[in-house]
Amino acid sequence: MAKLNPYLNFSGMQCREAMNFYRECLGGELTLQQVSEMPEMAAMMPPEYKDHIIHATLVSGDMVLMASDLVRGEPVQGNMGSVIINCDDEAQITAFFEKLAAGGKVIQPLADMPWGARYGELTDKFGKDWSLNWQRG
Repeated sequence: MAKLNPYLNFSGMQCREAMNFYRECLGGELTLQQVSEMPEMAAMMPPEYKDHIIHATLVSGDMVLMASDLVRGEPVQGNMGSVIINCDDEAQITAFFEKLAAGGKVIQPLADMPWGARYGELTDKFGKDWSLNWQRG
């Protein structure tokens, strides 16, 4: 079956910091590839891009989050969508929500919803929107 994975873009050099933060929040294994680690790519880029992250992948269970801060030209503007996590249980949704909200802004506190779920929304300290959902049995 095909899988859909969110891919986040960051302005400046925020990708490394953001992905390490997400690893602390969500657990998993993080791989980062810098421009300087890919000689053919580095040769095509201005020297100031050598430490930028060309590709990052965080894998935690079935979750895969990818990102880059290799944005040339205009900085990333706004937030074009949300990353949604469907959690396994109440402890997981609470832990993920509290960690991701650190330094950010809670939009919708975790609460029981009419559709039979516990749900919350936040914007993290990097300006990315997250929705967390735990559908009760």
